[in-house]
Amino acid sequence: MERHSLYERFKTLSWQQQLGNIASTLSNISRYAGSPAYDELTKLSLREAALAVDWCAPNVPQEFLIDLATMHRELLAWWQAFPVETRSLLALHTRHQSDRLLMMAGLMVTEVNQSIACV
Repeated sequence: MERHSLYERFKTLSWQQQLGNIASTLSNISRYAGSPAYDELTKLSLREAALAVDWCAPNVPQEFLIDLATMHRELLAWWQAFPVETRSLLALHTRHQSDRLLMMAGLMVTEVNQSIACV
């Protein structure tokens, strides 16, 4: 998809939806990174996720900006280094980052939060 049209669609979303979309992209990366057959898709998805993090930064609450900046740098580093021999590490890392974004957006509740809410 053309980058400009992707951006136009992305910017119409709430910041929570934007983080959810990035989390979905990261989840896809975590599924595909382990297989050399998906190297091109993985690399494109890493770049797409980095762009989306950059695009959503003006919309998210201030307390998430440091996490997003770190995530942006990490995604670009993976993008530049991919394909790598440590595919399983990339898969694990992007799965973790996906979960973090869902928690930031309030789209996923951790077990710790659930147990605190029950007390």
